[in-house]
Amino acid sequence: MNKDQREGIKEELKGYVNKGIGSITGNEGRKAKGEAQITTGDNRKELGDQTENIEKGKVDPGNPSNL
Repeated sequence: MNKDQREGIKEELKGYVNKGIGSITGNEGRKAKGEAQITTGDNRKELGDQTENIEKGKVDPGNPSNL
């Protein structure tokens, strides 16, 4: 697991926490921040997955069937 994958997962987890707290407390700003963090984390994790596939010499690093 490379740095982008770890950081992406961390960002996603922070997003789920913020979204949950925002939903429970009715704080729409925190809920929106959580949703943005989830998206950002997922994108960074995907970048890490593709980087790892490139390092492994995959023909099409963006294709999930290469795993």
